[in-house]
Amino acid sequence: MKMNFKVANDNGNSEQALIVNGDLYRQPNTYALPNKPSFEDNTEPHKLVDGLLEELQVDIQSDSMNFGGLYFIGRKAIKSKHVSHTMSVESETKYEHDLPMITTLGNLSAVAVQQAFKNKKEIPKEINLTVDMATALPVNQWTRENADKFAKKFTEGFHTVIVYIGHQKVKVSLNFEYVKVIPEGTPVLFTLIEDQEGNYRSDDLFEEFNWEYKKEVDGEYFQGKRIKHVDIGDGTTDTPLTVGWEYDRDFVNGISTGIGHSINKAIELFKEEVSSINVSRQQFIDYIKDTGHKYHDDTVRLLKQSMRSEVQTIFSHIQDEVKRASNEVDVICVYGGGSIMMKDHLYPMLKKLCDRSELQAELLWVPEKYAPLMNVNGLNIFLKTVLPELKKKELA
Repeated sequence: MKMNFKVANDNGNSEQALIVNGDLYRQPNTYALPNKPSFEDNTEPHKLVDGLLEELQVDIQSDSMNFGGLYFIGRKAIKSKHVSHTMSVESETKYEHDLPMITTLGNLSAVAVQQAFKNKKEIPKEINLTVDMATALPVNQWTRENADKFAKKFTEGFHTVIVYIGHQKVKVSLNFEYVKVIPEGTPVLFTLIEDQEGNYRSDDLFEEFNWEYKKEVDGEYFQGKRIKHVDIGDGTTDTPLTVGWEYDRDFVNGISTGIGHSINKAIELFKEEVSSINVSRQQFIDYIKDTGHKYHDDTVRLLKQSMRSEVQTIFSHIQDEVKRASNEVDVICVYGGGSIMMKDHLYPMLKKLCDRSELQAELLWVPEKYAPLMNVNGLNIFLKTVLPELKKKELA
């Protein structure tokens, strides 16, 4: 069976967000290394397809990875008794690590099985999947050479994935026909200015901004502005300066500080003050997200207590960057999964900075429901509007 995917892939340190042919999929960006597949019960495989991403176990063989074999991916990895592996927030570079390959190949193969079953009402034995993909690297890791190296891991590799569905297996062969890797931050311009139909964006993303500045703006307002981005992720905070659709090449940078560092410190406090159980970063994040969990209040409290150093580091960096730009900044725009927990501390600090007479910039703090998806939504707009022409030129 042949299938074609158009994929926007935001491979974050904490979460992988994928838009596949227009549909959004989100998974914890982690994997575990079991010795054998999970216990098989008597459930018919077709009844397991809907929940496949919750129980994802795959065997991956790829010459772009250090080693192949059996993997539990995403929520399955977290729930298992095995150690779940994530990107180190301290030292590892995304374009050299196996994790983006493992989770991308595994998740896309599972989605292919789900789509095949939806279309044919049966589980195929084999799928040949052709993929065009737009993805990104952190600004402080992105160079043309690194982007090319990362893209070639997909396009020049041979990738085969066996997806386990109960006692049934599906072989998925993936061919990445074209992959474009851009710096994180660039996709956000598409998300700020345009909606998914290519019109100027006009929704509640700007509600707080409009209230604060007594304006009624849509996406067109930010076209041509000098925007200082603050993309707070798990292990990095990217802080490029864009002018219109272009980067200011003197300000294409970021810092190795993010909410993940705060989470690591909070986990240590959690073990000392709350429970001696071993908690992974992903589990800690799940406790925070689940307002009904018995550890929710404790994890939120400990994270807020632990993030002061990271908040101060990010603020000091932005303050220095604004000075270095001779205060020529129109908007400071804050987003990313880490921005949600940091808002109470960081918003008033940045607002005060923006209000200074020598700067007089505006602060756009992206609302919680959009903040983690700014990059993947922008990648999807890029995928639909820019990538086809780039593919035609580069493959000509």
